[in-house]
Amino acid sequence: MKKVLSLSIGLLMAVSVFGQSIKVSPVLKKGMSKTYTNATAITTMDQTVNLNSECILTITKETPQGYEMLMETANFSSDAKDDNLASRLLTIGMEIMKDTKINVNLDKEGKLLDVINYEEVKTKCLATGERMVDELMNAAPEISQVLTKEALMEQVSATLTQENLIKSLTGNTNPLALFGRSIANGMQDKYNNGMVDLKRTWLVNGKKIFASAKSEMSKEELKAYLLNQIEKIAPQQAKMVKDNIDMVLSTGLIKIDVTENANYELADDLWVKSMETTMSTEMMGQKSGTHTKIQLKN
Repeated sequence: MKKVLSLSIGLLMAVSVFGQSIKVSPVLKKGMSKTYTNATAITTMDQTVNLNSECILTITKETPQGYEMLMETANFSSDAKDDNLASRLLTIGMEIMKDTKINVNLDKEGKLLDVINYEEVKTKCLATGERMVDELMNAAPEISQVLTKEALMEQVSATLTQENLIKSLTGNTNPLALFGRSIANGMQDKYNNGMVDLKRTWLVNGKKIFASAKSEMSKEELKAYLLNQIEKIAPQQAKMVKDNIDMVLSTGLIKIDVTENANYELADDLWVKSMETTMSTEMMGQKSGTHTKIQLKN
């Protein structure tokens, strides 16, 4: 009898959890402001860089379609070492947000629609990208034998579309990640993290939400991805790579594996109360990882 009762309770709990869903439509009103602390640790090539900042989100205007929001970054700090190239590049890449105010339009449910001052943000991102390219070329001048600064800057510019900027501002390391989403327990979707496509599974338990994602690249998809990247940044090398890529792939030495996990806890007004995300990447035998903690400050 006890076994039957325990089984019934367990089944009931499982069905209850499995059936849960949530529409993340946060309370929004003009003048509302939320401040989040962000602590990010990025590990690459056995070096870890710790980045800390605050993100301030302020609803500045009510519009016919929803709201305008101002996104600001404050109190940025980094423990990057000057003698480590990877650390310097990571810090330069993050510093762009320190002096950039981003104005966006949200719909009535909080979904980010567009970036109002996109051209201004793009200009600042291009300037930051050029600083990173210059740092790279100065530290490793031999790169110029196969890659020109112009080719690298063309690649940087091509990524700075409004669509990609919106993806960045609503990615799983941003408090806006869930705004406007309808999430059901066990739901699966696919998305691109800026590098590869990932398949993600969602779990919902009240106002706590967990998302787990993993890349799924076939041999042909990996081949197409690599050739596309080579053609963009080093077109003169593309034919040689294309002629030999099948042989290289057959060794199994070249692969791209990405996993991402995110834990969210929502406040009563459905703004993010806290979130913690991890991402690990293995590319061409090199491993890197990112761990981010975001906490509502007020």
